[in-house]
Amino acid sequence: MRRLSLYAFLICAAISLQASIDGTVVNRSTNKPQPGVTVTLVKPGQQGMQTIGTTVSDAAGKFVFEKDQPGGGPQLLQATYNGVNYNKLMTPNIATSNVELDIFDATKSPDVARVAQHMLLVEPSTSSIGVSENFVIQNDSTSTYSNPAVGSVRFYLPPEANGQVKVQVQGPQGMPLPRAAERTQIEGVYKVDYPIKPGETQFEVDYALPVGPPFTLRGQVVNVKGMPNAGPLRLIAPAGVTMTGSDLQSVGTEPKTQASIYNVAATGAFSAEIAGTGSLRGPETTQPDQSDSPPVTEGQPQIYGHLYWLLGLALAILAVGLVYLYTASPVRAPYANK
Repeated sequence: MRRLSLYAFLICAAISLQASIDGTVVNRSTNKPQPGVTVTLVKPGQQGMQTIGTTVSDAAGKFVFEKDQPGGGPQLLQATYNGVNYNKLMTPNIATSNVELDIFDATKSPDVARVAQHMLLVEPSTSSIGVSENFVIQNDSTSTYSNPAVGSVRFYLPPEANGQVKVQVQGPQGMPLPRAAERTQIEGVYKVDYPIKPGETQFEVDYALPVGPPFTLRGQVVNVKGMPNAGPLRLIAPAGVTMTGSDLQSVGTEPKTQASIYNVAATGAFSAEIAGTGSLRGPETTQPDQSDSPPVTEGQPQIYGHLYWLLGLALAILAVGLVYLYTASPVRAPYANK
């Protein structure tokens, strides 16, 4: 019996090289399994996302993909619920059985989230003035804020930017992703639609303004109506750059970078006179990646290098086991001496 157990173990080990992925969709707003959720298994690669399969969670919230994608590398579970996408990264070192894929109920009420930080970095150079406006949105509830009509954050884009703006968003435990900025009915005010899931979500809005000595930055403090704000907008000027204006209150200097920090006292429009040049991020040495997704390097687990050897061994063991069963069979024994 011990030999048979060993044979069965080795055969199962060889077959499991193409393992299944199974688990449960859990609604963390109710802490209960969620049925009827569309779940997709995708594999990121150099040519984008490849869909491996799609299923729907059953009455108990269960889902299963019979075979994952051979060849190693990460895979991604994606669930769509109430119009919001939720992801779980599956790396080769993560168990593929009894996976929990978390989702949340969605709400259109912005009061479940708050602006924890709001900063605007100004980096003048001899050719242009780079502006980077950053929002840190904190959601301490158990619901996802999603309201495409209102947006998740709003910002003012000066007319000198000619409508050219780049937005990157990073959700809880996610990667920075590009997002479109949409015009609102208010002149110069744009919105960004991105679901605010429980946890911390960061928005970075980048644009460039023409240089001019002296230069007056004219901006506006705009917020999503109904979303609490933890504090005032803060302007950050690198070392070598000075900012003055009746709407600014000096907070001090950051010790490490020597950047000057100002609070914007105004609750609407404000202006600041800028002089000097400087940058916190330093000169660009390489061209930034313009793709929508970060590069993914694919690699196979070391076991795949011995795939054919293991399969051959398993088949050989299976053959030996069958011969053993045949010769030791009590059914065949009465005829063995004939």
